[in-house]
Parts: sequence; structure tokens; C-alpha cells
Amino acid sequence: MTLRYLALLGSHEQTGITAGYLKAVLAALPADAQVETVFLRDYEIYPDTPDQPCPALDTLEAKLAASDFWIICAPTYWGGLPGVMKQFFDCMRFRLVRMNSVGDTLPGKYQNKHYLSMTTCFISSWDNFFTGITDQTFVTIDRVLTGAGLIKVGEFVGTGTWGTETPRPEKLAECTRWGHKIAHRPRKDDNTLKRYILLFVMIAAMALVTMGLQAWWFGVFTPGKFWLTYVSFVVIFYVLLAGLLHFFTFVRHRRR
Repeated sequence: MTLRYLALLGSHEQTGITAGYLKAVLAALPADAQVETVFLRDYEIYPDTPDQPCPALDTLEAKLAASDFWIICAPTYWGGLPGVMKQFFDCMRFRLVRMNSVGDTLPGKYQNKHYLSMTTCFISSWDNFFTGITDQTFVTIDRVLTGAGLIKVGEFVGTGTWGTETPRPEKLAECTRWGHKIAHRPRKDDNTLKRYILLFVMIAAMALVTMGLQAWWFGVFTPGKFWLTYVSFVVIFYVLLAGLLHFFTFVRHRRR
């Protein structure tokens, strides 16, 4: 089965470093794949009104619907998405999701499609690792697309773009690997069992650390210290598990 890939490029330049990384991903796709790249600045994107839908959104909506896999590619400016990509997401909101009677967003017709997120930034890999300057870019993309019911395959960040006009060779190689990976991903995604196993391992690890800290700091595993054991276990376990869940839910992104 021939898959259709749609790449949305939300950069200021159509041939810049960000576009170079996107091109490397697309070049690694199978020869029989149907691939289309949309440079968002070529379209006059504005919100729909009750009297007049936006023609550009009609065109882009048709392209999104006809594609099996989306690649969202945009640089990180001021710690977030550039205006052209954010404008696209904002104006496409009511075409991406359904709204119920109380204003909750529900997945729409794009549910169960797949996507890859790509961004670039000026700072080095190590600076980005510690500051997470690209985190908000990925958070915004994920919030929009997972809200629409899409399934995330991964994310790529090209760091160190300041002072150069060419992509880094090691990052181009990473893009090539992503192209191969998204071309051979599983056709179905049922990660329920995987999530349960991961949750079990997380809890088991946190419980082990908690009990170890109790034994080391308080020496509480002796008769007559039940409440101290209980309270210290709850506090330590809560702090560790809350931090871990926050990391995996909100913080963990591709930074290097």
C-alpha cells in the first residue's frame, strides 16, 4: 500500500536550514511514497467567518485529509512556534477537532493519522538540553495534533543553527534515520499493554527508592514506628512519582 506523506513547513525561508532537515527526512522515504511539501507562507491563511470560509484552509484541509502521515516542521523563535505555523494551527482549530456542547475539544476526522514533529534553534545541543528552549514548540504541536486524535511517532530538533547556512552532517544522518523509521512504522498502534508495563516498572522503581531512603535516613523498619513509616513513605513516594510523571508528561522532549 502506497502511503501519502504531507510535510508542512512553517519557516520564513523555503530553502533554509530547517527546510534542509525536512528535505533529508523526505529523501529517505520509499521511492513509491507520495510526498508533498506545503510552504505555509505561500498561502493566505486567515480565520473562517460564518459568511466566508478561507479558501486556503479549504485547500490545506483537503491535503491533510488525503495524507496518511504529517510532518510538522518549523523553527523555534522566542521559545515557541513562528507566527506562520501558529496562525495555521489557530485558524484550523475548528477543522481539526469537534466541539461538544460545553466547549470540549474532541478528535475529528483526522483521528489515528500519524505525525512527526521537527524544529530547529540557534543554541547548542547542550544549552538546549539544560534550558529546553524547544520544549514549548513541541508542546504546542502535540497539544494541537493529539487533541485532533493524531498519533505521535517522534520528534527531531536541529540545534546550533546560529552562524551557519548549512545543516549539520550528524543531524542530516538523524533525519535520514527518521525517514526510514516513519516509512516502516507499525500500521496499527495499540500501546495499552506497553503503557501498563511501563507504569508497573515506574511504580516498582519508585517504591524501591522510597523504601531504600526510609531505611537509610530514618531506620523506620522496626516495630512501633508504623505511622512514621507510613507518612514518610507517602511523602517520598508522592514527590518522586509526581516529578517522574511531570517529566514524562510535560518536560521530556528531544533536545539534542
